[in-house]
Amino acid sequence: MGRAAVRDCAQAIHAAIAMHGNDGAAIARRIRAALAPLIQEPDLLERGVERQGNNVAFSRYLYYDGELSILIYEVPKGRPIQAHDHGIWETLSVYRGRLRHTVYARTDDGSVPGVANLRVEEEAVLGPGDFAIVTPPADIHSFTALDEHTYGITVVNGAYKGQRHYYDPVAGTYEVRAGRNVR
Repeated sequence: MGRAAVRDCAQAIHAAIAMHGNDGAAIARRIRAALAPLIQEPDLLERGVERQGNNVAFSRYLYYDGELSILIYEVPKGRPIQAHDHGIWETLSVYRGRLRHTVYARTDDGSVPGVANLRVEEEAVLGPGDFAIVTPPADIHSFTALDEHTYGITVVNGAYKGQRHYYDPVAGTYEVRAGRNVR
């Protein structure tokens, strides 16, 4: 299928967004279905255009049209990606390997700068083809690759917020960092 798989995936996601807007929960099922054939493509690591990732060394755009991004990236085994937010919905699918994915809910009222109490809402081990979506206000998540050569595919519609929160759930703290607004 090659390029057609990426194009078909993007068109199906655009159709889901046209139907449901940016309601991540409403479009999750359609995005998952759109990604299923793409995840079966054997050569995704050789496709796309390189990009600078936020938390990873290998990252490529499989698709980008100024708004919608479909990215593939490697997650280094055993190096946790710190709990963080996006300010926008984001999907996470596993192309190869396995990830431990954790979604958090913030339980404090946000009134004390630098303090954040998080509760684990969902924790799962995701393997090839598995899917998760985080959507504001429940867009705080972290993940760790459990296998060497673990690759994820992310879909984002729009830009990440400029000031993102990076959390330490154990300490109950966060820091604000300027994002690169990387799509």
